[in-house]
Amino acid sequence: MSTRGQAYTLEAFVAALLLLGAVVFALQSTAVTPQTASTASESQQQQLERVGSGVLDAAVEDGSLRRTVLYWNDATGTFHGLEPYESAYANGTLPTDFGDRLDRSVGADGVAYNVDVQYRDASGATETRAVVDSGTPSDDAVSVAAFLTLYDDDVRYTAAETPTEQTLANASLYIPDSAPNSGVYNVVRVEVVLWST
Repeated sequence: MSTRGQAYTLEAFVAALLLLGAVVFALQSTAVTPQTASTASESQQQQLERVGSGVLDAAVEDGSLRRTVLYWNDATGTFHGLEPYESAYANGTLPTDFGDRLDRSVGADGVAYNVDVQYRDASGATETRAVVDSGTPSDDAVSVAAFLTLYDDDVRYTAAETPTEQTLANASLYIPDSAPNSGVYNVVRVEVVLWST
């Protein structure tokens, strides 16, 4: 074997080692950990946001969101089906048509949700009432919201989601009349926060 052949062989061997070293270095420097945000996570967040918006839009349209906001038991001072010491439904147990729609849409997919109602008191300060409290949302939670205008002649709903004869102007409710000298009772913001469990 000539010295020229030995040089080519040695050169090829060194080049192969350099190439292998570069590949190993590149693989180690781009390691993906479970904490790394990925496009799959972003896609899942976008999907949750679309589903949540769709559920809210449908609930506004068919009136089930309004019935849920006004699903109040004056005798216990809380929502129907809760004990007086309970302030919100836990872990997606909202027993209304809106709650059923949420459960059908996201409940079986390992998704938790909170539902809050925000409203103004007579002084103009914003108050929040939890309707469903499934815990603390994760960092990748999404939020969707809808606004409802409540009127003095709207009524509360029974445990069966049938209307009572008692108008908001004459009823006791967790939401105060923010405009006592008008036909508008209050404008509420219903927020649904969704996250994967």
